[in-house]
Amino acid sequence: MAEDEKYVVRGAKMKCKFGSHKRKINLPTSHGSYVNGQPMMNKEDRVEEDNITYFGICSGNCPSSETIFLIKEEDGSTVTGKKCCPKILDDWIKTKDKTKVEGKSALTTKSELVCAYGGLITFDDDGQKEE
Repeated sequence: MAEDEKYVVRGAKMKCKFGSHKRKINLPTSHGSYVNGQPMMNKEDRVEEDNITYFGICSGNCPSSETIFLIKEEDGSTVTGKKCCPKILDDWIKTKDKTKVEGKSALTTKSELVCAYGGLITFDDDGQKEE
């Protein structure tokens, strides 16, 4: 595995290229595989609401009719717009095929997910807590 590539665990931060805010990936139930004491994720951990929530305000083609108001972490400014609710097309790509988590390819910081509304979801960090 490349030096800048790490396994993704519950709580890793994701971002969508059209979303205004980063979000943490969730894993309601562990698959039983761990790295540094944290539950690992696999290519099928892509379920809206269960694994992935919204990414703030969408600047892409999201058809949401819900308008929301959020504060940006970076500078405290307010942003308003349509809620960035991803519609996931398929499993994560660019996964680690040689490492299996409950029989499925493991997620890494290089993994990507495609949204039906044109967004590309990537990882901002691996979620592993440094002790």
